[in-house]
Amino acid sequence: MKLTDIIGATLKKYQINEVFGLQGGAVVHIFDSIEKYGVKTVYTLHEQAAALASVANAKVTGKFGCAVVTTGPGTTNAITGLLGAWNDSIPCIFISGQVRSDHVSYNKPVRQVGTQEAPICNIVKPITKLSIFIKDPSTFQEELEKAICIACEGRPGPVWI
Repeated sequence: MKLTDIIGATLKKYQINEVFGLQGGAVVHIFDSIEKYGVKTVYTLHEQAAALASVANAKVTGKFGCAVVTTGPGTTNAITGLLGAWNDSIPCIFISGQVRSDHVSYNKPVRQVGTQEAPICNIVKPITKLSIFIKDPSTFQEELEKAICIACEGRPGPVWI
């Protein structure tokens, strides 16, 4: 099973039935898997719109919000919606693509290795209940489910994977 299929199956399992996002090279397979598992996808014209729509949808429906954005500037464009979820205690999961794992600069003495890379987990850490870059594929499903649970427990709020 592809890791992206785990995303689709897990969203369906937790009844996250609507995802807002913008297509980009680092998330093509994510959207393919989400749609394969019957989760409704609403494509927006900008990552900020996807983030704001996922938070607004969660507020209106009382359900869990989800936004999917691509790497680099796509991630930083979603921060306004993320902050809205943080300030309003809205449980949402933000899923972003990233450059290939051998091209990330985490824990390296350089600013950037991969094209369109952004250290998004470090950037959003102060305004999320959890921000995690999953390196080990064998822990992927466990980490994804943990993030969803953390978003809902105690005072709700957003998480970022």
